[in-house]
Amino acid sequence: MALRRRPGLGLRGRLPDLCLLLLLRGCLTAAVNLKSSNRNPVVQEFESVELSCIITDSQTNDPRIEWKKIQDDQTAYVFFDNRIQVKPVPPVCRVPKAVPVGKSATLQCQESEGYPRPHYSWYRNDVPLPTDSRANPRFRNSSFLLNPETGTLVFSAVHKEDSGQYYCIASNDAGSARCEEQELEVYDLNIGGIIGGVLVVLAVLALITVGICCAYRRGYFINNKQNGESYKNTGKPDGVNYIRTDEEGDFRHKSSFVI
Repeated sequence: MALRRRPGLGLRGRLPDLCLLLLLRGCLTAAVNLKSSNRNPVVQEFESVELSCIITDSQTNDPRIEWKKIQDDQTAYVFFDNRIQVKPVPPVCRVPKAVPVGKSATLQCQESEGYPRPHYSWYRNDVPLPTDSRANPRFRNSSFLLNPETGTLVFSAVHKEDSGQYYCIASNDAGSARCEEQELEVYDLNIGGIIGGVLVVLAVLALITVGICCAYRRGYFINNKQNGESYKNTGKPDGVNYIRTDEEGDFRHKSSFVI
C-alpha cells in the first residue's frame, strides 16, 4: 500500500517551514508483517512524496492498514480507506451551575476539528451515562436523553441525585479528547420562604391602602386644598371693590355694605 501526498494537500496541524519530516512506523502483529522501502523520507514543503507499506507476510485475507502522523508523541491524524481521519480536540462543554429540583436542564458538548465527525459521550462522577436513563436501572431516579451525534444531554426534570461533576468525551476513529469537569448543583426550592415573602408584600400593600383611606376620611387632603384657596384670597377684604377709571389713571375704592 502506498500513500502519496500531493502538492497543496491540506493537513491539519503545524508543519515545518522548510521541510516536512514524516515518520514511518512499520507494525508487526501475529497476523500481518509490514515493512517500508524508505522509513525516513525528507522532502521540501509543497513537494509530492510517496510512502510505501509492503506486506511481507499475512495470515488474513483482508488486513486493515492505517497511516498515522505522530507529532509530539500524539497522533495528529490517521489515513485509512483513502480518507484522512483527524483526532478531535478538547470539546467545548456547557453545564449549568445550579438548577432547582423539578426543572429542565440542557448540557452541551461541541467539537469542530475532528474528522470524521466525532461521537459524544457524557460522564457524571467518572461514570458513563447511557443514551436513555430509562434503559439502565442504575439511573432510574433520573430522566435524561443523550444524543451522541450532537453531544446534547437533556434532563426533563432534574433530581437531587443528578448533582455532580460532568464532562464530555468526543471520539472518532483517530482518537478522542475530553473537556474539563464542571459541577452541576441541584437545589431544593424554599416554598415556605416564597409564600412568606408574598404574604409580607401583601400585608405591606394592605397597610398602605388602609392609611390612605384613613387620611381621606379625616379630611387631610381636603383641608390642604381649602387652606390653599383661603391663602390665595386673603389679599382682598370682603365688601371692598377696586375700580380704575380712565380719567384718574389710578385706583380708587368703593365701599359697599350689606345689611
